[in-house]
Amino acid sequence: MIYIVYFLTSLLIFMFQSTLGQYIAIAGIVPNIMLAYIVSTGYKSNAENGLIIGIIMGLLQDCFFGYYIGCNLFLYGIIGYTAGVLSKDLYKNNVATSVFFTLIATLFYNFGFYVLNILLRGYTDFTAYIYMRILPELVYNSLAAVPVYFIAAFINRKFFENKDNNNIY
Repeated sequence: MIYIVYFLTSLLIFMFQSTLGQYIAIAGIVPNIMLAYIVSTGYKSNAENGLIIGIIMGLLQDCFFGYYIGCNLFLYGIIGYTAGVLSKDLYKNNVATSVFFTLIATLFYNFGFYVLNILLRGYTDFTAYIYMRILPELVYNSLAAVPVYFIAAFINRKFFENKDNNNIY
């Protein structure tokens, strides 16, 4: 049951980000709602659930928008797993910690994306990439992380509360 809900939630978030997300873009930057959900899942649950969500969402993004299959899968999987490992001893109902993890994950994702997709093609102006892509996305993702956190908590209460030990929120 949990994996079906994970897959359907991932599919809905992917569809929202790839279609309606374009309408909330500011200066061409779309918030990475998928990244915020992966971090929220890994943070509130455990490393394995964060890894599963990261793999599902990374595969969806690679299949539809990526140049190579595996780049986003690898980055999102590592981010979900790391969020689960790092949050093992933290208080799980703190939105600020989830926003902080989303900031760190955005930095890691954009740096990894730059190395795997942009630098290997010969584009070496990292300073321009920081100012035009990473900094605006840091701000936008941290703002988007708050409602994503509460939506994910609602989904967990609706489907997983007191049913098993795999609660993610």
